[in-house]
Amino acid sequence: MKKAISVVLVLVMLFALCAGCGNGNNNAPADNNTPADNNNAPADNKDNNASAPADDTVYEFVVVNHDTSESMCEAYVETICQMMEEESGGRMKFVFYPGGSLYGATETLDAVKDGSADICRTCTSFYGGRFPISEFINLCQTGMNSAQCASEVFRRMYDEIPECKAEFDDWKVLCLMSAATFPISTTGKKVETPEDFKGLQVRVAGTIPSMYFNALGATSVAMATSETYESMEKGVINAICNDWHNIDAFRLYEVIDYCMKANPGYSSCFVLMNQDKYNALPDDLKAIVDKYAGGYFSEMAGYYWDSCEFWVADKMIDNGAEVYEPSQEVLDYMTSDEIVNSVHEYYINYLNEKGLDGQAIYDKCMQIVAEVAPNHENDLDTPFNYTDWDKEA
Repeated sequence: MKKAISVVLVLVMLFALCAGCGNGNNNAPADNNTPADNNNAPADNKDNNASAPADDTVYEFVVVNHDTSESMCEAYVETICQMMEEESGGRMKFVFYPGGSLYGATETLDAVKDGSADICRTCTSFYGGRFPISEFINLCQTGMNSAQCASEVFRRMYDEIPECKAEFDDWKVLCLMSAATFPISTTGKKVETPEDFKGLQVRVAGTIPSMYFNALGATSVAMATSETYESMEKGVINAICNDWHNIDAFRLYEVIDYCMKANPGYSSCFVLMNQDKYNALPDDLKAIVDKYAGGYFSEMAGYYWDSCEFWVADKMIDNGAEVYEPSQEVLDYMTSDEIVNSVHEYYINYLNEKGLDGQAIYDKCMQIVAEVAPNHENDLDTPFNYTDWDKEA
């Protein structure tokens, strides 16, 4: 009897020891900024759900973002995470590090890839050349007419173009979307004729949009968003092509005199999760992630972005800026075949240089735009706020 009791006690102790080993923090950032009690699943659990912890295990996710806590992108990321946390009954917990407080804009992507963080929101413009097909969203004058439209185009590109999907093989995709439209904002000089583009020193994000503004006769300038306010204020540059949300997040409306709602293009962005972290989740929590990932998250983000055009424009007007529509002469010039074709040809060659079939991929993307855009013609007809979003997943 004593031997039997001893065997039972040994088995109980071994079971308790094994159970305790399932909660190691293998995804903690290197600088130990991760909150205590981070219950990230071990990285070696990839594709092995049989060892998933019991149902009462709490999974904590470190969420990093280069934009500030007051930014639009932080708002929809936090909102979605809170939805998942609530639906999981608290078994999923999210800890947010906005404003580059844990990783900078050019670091978040690889931090999530290697497991130093769990979720990031970032843009292709910070990683030039790594997502060449996704950069189609950044191409000016493609016919996309809202962030909601561009977000749907991006999702379909991912679903229908294998090479686009392959760009995200290293992560679990939570959301593919486009940022808000990019008005052309200036100080001192109002763009009223095609000639007015000459002499503009325009802060532009990314090579492809830069090509477009150079073709218009302006001079594109690469510059960190954090430097833009002071550069506009001191006259280092006299124009910016920043999206509406960016104008709000960095208070650029304070140094803008004129804002032309020309809508030359968009910006491809995404929210990604560490693939091993996702693989280690039990099936019921995976189902919650999948419920919001993709379509719902993308639609919501597009709606949030589009709302910026209305309430940020109001802020600009309140600060003395003139918000205006381009003249027909300027619009015709910006959409002329000569300028648009030259920039689109550059993009095709850019894909070719990456070893891709540039023409075939470009044609497929344009086909998707032609099919999607008519469904979004009225997205921006009536002012709305992101707080109006009430669609259920």
